[in-house]
Amino acid sequence: MAGPRRRAAVARAVASACPGLTVRAVPGAWTVSTRTGRTTVCRTLDALVTTAAPYTGAISPAEGAGPEAALLLTALRAAAGRGDAISRQP
Repeated sequence: MAGPRRRAAVARAVASACPGLTVRAVPGAWTVSTRTGRTTVCRTLDALVTTAAPYTGAISPAEGAGPEAALLLTALRAAAGRGDAISRQP
């Protein structure tokens, strides 16, 4: 995932899919912070998904969010072992 705009967009998407996490794009990585203050540096998208996966809520992609949001949520839930409950779309 190259470029600050793309990293920032991914950070916003992961943060919205994972209540309780603060995700920030930094040069060459993302930081993921929990409510307790634990911070993890994720240098790859795979590491970000693996770190964020346990925090996915029982949510579905926002209406009109596009296929990228659904794919991200699918990846997060699959990494968390909840791939069978992907989304509830209206």
